[in-house]
Amino acid sequence: MSTTLETAIVERLHRLDEQRQAEVLDFVEFLSSRSKIASPAVAWPQIDPARDLAQTVGIVQKKPPTFDPMRYSGTVQWPMDGLAFQNAARMDWE
Repeated sequence: MSTTLETAIVERLHRLDEQRQAEVLDFVEFLSSRSKIASPAVAWPQIDPARDLAQTVGIVQKKPPTFDPMRYSGTVQWPMDGLAFQNAARMDWE
């Protein structure tokens, strides 16, 4: 820590009453105990949501199903096919 920062902290600490100084000391002890455990950056690996989220949650990414229009071609009864329609249209023009 820089000396200017230390002197500023000590100077302001001496201005506080004893109750506030005890609170500051308690907070400093809390921070030092937290830093001894592990810093959050060390404890948690970097996760890329685009790459790792589906695996983390347990979702298997599948390709969307392809649409095959011929699958439904036999489900609708068309009154006439395209060639018959063209022939009928040509006969109308003659």
